[in-house]
Amino acid sequence: MIANVGFNMETKLAEIHVQGEWRWPTLWVERFPVLANLRHIVLNANSRDKLVWKTRVGRQVEFSTTSVWDDVRTTQNEVQWAKVVWFSQAIPRHSFIMWLIVNKKLKTQDIMRTWNSSGNANFNLMCCSLCTSGPDSHEHLFFECGYASDVWNGVKQKADVGTTPNQWHAIFDYLLGIANSKKITHVIVKLLMSTAAYFVWDERNRRLFATKRRNKTQLVDVILSTVRLKLQTMKFKSSLQME
Repeated sequence: MIANVGFNMETKLAEIHVQGEWRWPTLWVERFPVLANLRHIVLNANSRDKLVWKTRVGRQVEFSTTSVWDDVRTTQNEVQWAKVVWFSQAIPRHSFIMWLIVNKKLKTQDIMRTWNSSGNANFNLMCCSLCTSGPDSHEHLFFECGYASDVWNGVKQKADVGTTPNQWHAIFDYLLGIANSKKITHVIVKLLMSTAAYFVWDERNRRLFATKRRNKTQLVDVILSTVRLKLQTMKFKSSLQME
């Protein structure tokens, strides 16, 4: 529509607003009647055309997708656990699973049991695919399940959190305490936690929907090797912690 009425990338605003009046193409006014009601403007002949954005508080800023997105999105106060889940060194797919865990949004069996409004399904027959000792839940999988507990025990010593109980609320409280820290050891803890949670959930689904399975030692090796590869791509400042 822009090219069809003779405009191009070099067209200036002054060609559309002449002697205090808008000179919109007839086709445009017929299709967009709101153009006829636009207020008139005062052009400064010494100024160049530029694209600006008026923010929700009325301030004019240089147009950018960032400024527009900040205005059109719904914003809330940052939650206390934000840096536990989303931090610059995180692996995105692991952070997504951590976000679901924190909000208890994973489709664990205790969640699915609440969906059974018709009563046709017998959820009492469901059990954790990792340990088969009972139904899975967020607390069970991270890391009270016998299988998951052994996996967590196999990796947490590497991050010097060996005294933290294998219970989600205890681990989460510890992570909240280091959420904003940039110390190498704390970054490794957050990486290990999110990676362990990701692969425990992955193994749980493998056993439910596929025949492939990994024993506890294999899963520990996968977790540690994933974190090790991630650390190799990161740059750290020289310190005693790096020696």
